[in-house]
Amino acid sequence: MLLSLNLFTLVIVLGIVGGIIGLTTIVVILITEKEIDYLEVEKKRAELEVLLKESKFLQLSSQIRPHFLFNALNIISTLIRIDKKREAEQATYAIASLMRYHLKEAGPLVTVREELEYVKHYLTLQELRFGTRLTWHIRANDDVLELPIPLLTIQPLVENACIHGVEPQITGGTIALTATYGQGVLQIAVADNGAGISERVLEEFEHWKVTYHSGEGKLRIGLKNVHSRLVHHFGKESGLSITRLMAGTVSQIKIEYRGVEA
Repeated sequence: MLLSLNLFTLVIVLGIVGGIIGLTTIVVILITEKEIDYLEVEKKRAELEVLLKESKFLQLSSQIRPHFLFNALNIISTLIRIDKKREAEQATYAIASLMRYHLKEAGPLVTVREELEYVKHYLTLQELRFGTRLTWHIRANDDVLELPIPLLTIQPLVENACIHGVEPQITGGTIALTATYGQGVLQIAVADNGAGISERVLEEFEHWKVTYHSGEGKLRIGLKNVHSRLVHHFGKESGLSITRLMAGTVSQIKIEYRGVEA
């Protein structure tokens, strides 16, 4: 039986429409599968980035430990050389206590309270070396004490203040540490009234923060290490800044906790 022209046209239209619907369905399925694959790839890439960040962070953390031990042993050597054997013995016990902190089984973060206790032990050790030439004080608000901070972040700055600020001065100097918190931001400042950081080192540090290339100068390992670990863990809005004063230097840690899983 022959189809009428209208019926034939209807069949053709239905066939075309059905084909388009079928083709559209296939395309949607393919797009959905591609999106799922893309999300899986993005998820794996994010996981790899986290692992890479953690591995870099642990590598940076490990660098500061032999650096500290080298300087600590120099303190004992100095005390023995100037015939302060009793002080050298006290320093040995103090260093043993500090090393236990270095070797503690903990993650890359500790509390500000723990870091400050460590710094107090370190400054007590430095008092054995400098005697009355060194005075220091720490002021930290209660609301900062339980905040997380990378292990061994404050001590390298205090060490720099001792070695490059107080030590060159015949009369010694003072180190002041303050820690404040507000609007999701932790600020820790280590100030000394000593010789002051050189313009060359300061310029080199600022250049390195932008390019991560030290050039021909010898930038202090502690400064680079602290800044790198802060940025790796808390993002680019966090980090270390250094200011030269008329008399002395201020090293300031800034940590933004907003939007960061501490």
